Amino acid sequence: VYKRELKEWEERGDVRLVKTVDPGGNGPEWDGKVGFVPTILEEAAPTAENTIAMVCGPPIMIKFTLPVLEKLGFTDEQVYTTLENRMKCGLGKCGRCNVGNVYVCKDGPVFTAKQVKEMPAEF
Repeated sequence: VYKRELKEWEERGDVRLVKTVDPGGNGPEWDGKVGFVPTILEEAAPTAENTIAMVCGPPIMIKFTLPVLEKLGFTDEQVYTTLENRMKCGLGKCGRCNVGNVYVCKDGPVFTAKQVKEMPAEF
């Protein structure tokens, strides 16, 4: 989702970018962390003050990462995540992406943790 921006963020002095890949997904060119996001997040222990967190990945990773951010002091409004994996047509016509009355393709795909928590339990 943010592929073009990664290089720019890495070069900024006011951004701390931590890239991760699950064990077994790293290759010889990989220069990021290896491990599960919630574990690496706890190790990095970013401060919540004047900070936002962007969490991109599969729903199971998001599910286990949000509580770690909360434990670190992040508010739901400081955490952004993507739900694009639910989209199919991208136009709001097929209904595959709807979670309750929210259409991920039209209302997102980027949501705050607050918005995600307000979605029905089916997510």
